[in-house]
Amino acid sequence: MKGENRLKIFELLKNSILAVDEVFFVFSLPYGSSFHKIESSLRKYREKRDIYMRQMRENKENQNRFKHFIYHLRKEGLVENVKKDTGMFVKITSAGEKLLSKLRQRKDQGLPEKTYPVLEKDELKIIIFDVPEKEKRKRAWLRSVLRNLEFTMIQKSVWSGKTKLPQEFINQLHKLNLLSYVEIFTISKTGTLKKLKT
Repeated sequence: MKGENRLKIFELLKNSILAVDEVFFVFSLPYGSSFHKIESSLRKYREKRDIYMRQMRENKENQNRFKHFIYHLRKEGLVENVKKDTGMFVKITSAGEKLLSKLRQRKDQGLPEKTYPVLEKDELKIIIFDVPEKEKRKRAWLRSVLRNLEFTMIQKSVWSGKTKLPQEFINQLHKLNLLSYVEIFTISKTGTLKKLKT
């Protein structure tokens, strides 16, 4: 019917302002679409468009982060561009391979998680440790775990708290060969100091 496109677009414009892409979408709808159908289709179109635009913004942010990341790798001489017939490629340099070796070593010497579930409170515990300087990464891990278990530092190597120690934490002390450097005491209600068997 002549003028149908004008009618459906003017009906929508009477109540709201439409973006140009929305006008085109409404214009493209089949002839004979009811006003209810047009509104419903437009609503779905807007939802899809908004998701698409959000994804585009996120992709743009990711692209910018990636460009920044690659720029610094190139600047530090860790990667280089290699041009081929099929396009531009990125290749690791000898300096990058050296860093890769260090990163692999660090991963192999990785420490377990520092966070364990905080269990119920029980008797007050005093934890004393004397971890050698050569094992300072393990010592730092131990302090982080105790802090996360809500223990309080009295001195750098003396901590106190009432949180029940998770068995997994005790197992990790054993796996990391730290048990010989760690003493765990409990203080009973009568005030006696007892060594906690680990």
